[in-house]
Amino acid sequence: MKWSRNVVLAAMLAAALGGAADAAVKGEAPAAAVGSVQAASAESARQTADAETMALLWMRTAAEYRALCYQGYNAAMAEIDRALVDSRRGEKPLAIVLDCDETVVDNTPALAEAAADGSGLYTSPWWNVWVAKGESSAMPGAADFLNAVHAKGVAIFYVTNRLESTGYAATERNLRALGFPSVDREHLLLATTTGNKQIRFDAIAAKYDVVCYMGDNAGDLPLGTYGKDRAARNAIIDSEKSAFGTKYIVFPNPVYGAWVSALAANYLGLSPEARAAANEALLREGPTA
Repeated sequence: MKWSRNVVLAAMLAAALGGAADAAVKGEAPAAAVGSVQAASAESARQTADAETMALLWMRTAAEYRALCYQGYNAAMAEIDRALVDSRRGEKPLAIVLDCDETVVDNTPALAEAAADGSGLYTSPWWNVWVAKGESSAMPGAADFLNAVHAKGVAIFYVTNRLESTGYAATERNLRALGFPSVDREHLLLATTTGNKQIRFDAIAAKYDVVCYMGDNAGDLPLGTYGKDRAARNAIIDSEKSAFGTKYIVFPNPVYGAWVSALAANYLGLSPEARAAANEALLREGPTA
């Protein structure tokens, strides 16, 4: 998901420049066009920051958010305990597969600071700087859960879309500092060429019996939602409804994720006016099935 931000900003730039591209090719400096792009980008960033404010306040302060974190880990542990005594599971060693960001580590302090500064577009450069600091904190209950899983002899795989090329060392250092177990090259799998996690999921499942998958985004689960639109994502989730709370454990994240870009075509690349209109239309839609 993080990768898409650069694409979004590039689309915004291209759309705002319009005919100024020809002037740039000729060596002319489209100063007025660039100025309008900067103003539009600032307005768009402010609009998204405003939209994210209540969600960030909820994640940062609400007892209910903490309760849902504990609930997710408790549900996963219950499934692990059932698997450990289930003789039908076969010969493969047991494992769990989980995302990192907003699944076991908390980035909301940085997200909230950016929003408070008027920037709700979390670009890839901004994200890479944050990751390099290695200052993500543990989510409520995460360290206790992971260490309890490790003590039971169940393998833990961290499958995150942080970039391998720029973020591995800082992520490894960060997770180890939080006291998380199994943080090494075998178990910490970052993105290399694609944000689609299915290849990494398949490699793990070939050797391990995966008890459950955990994440804050549908793409953290092996359900094929990557790149799908809103209707297709919802249909896939509905088709797997009996597996949630057992095989699939989802953590709340109303701030960012593939759900945002699925709201409408080129949602984050829309002008502030067009995005406001899209928001109003979505709010006025009838109830979902």
